[in-house]
Amino acid sequence: MIKHIKALDSREFEEAESNGSVYGQYKLDKKWIYVYVELGTEGEYREHFKDDPKTQYRFFRKCVIYYSETLEQLENANVQYENRDKDIILYW
Repeated sequence: MIKHIKALDSREFEEAESNGSVYGQYKLDKKWIYVYVELGTEGEYREHFKDDPKTQYRFFRKCVIYYSETLEQLENANVQYENRDKDIILYW
């Protein structure tokens, strides 16, 4: 299953690159939680009919996602959960 990750800001989105990293948010059960993603390889994003035309999208394969309830916890490596080898769609 592909995870949809919202970049924290436009800079995070624009500077994301293969084998880099990005901070963002993930919607889990109607609640936004913070994530740190070790990005894998960037691939071609394929448009979907439900895409918002005002939103930019990028696709990355084989990422590691770390989840925390707050950004402060995440920055201090206080991670509640992680996913490995996940494909993500990063958007802004």
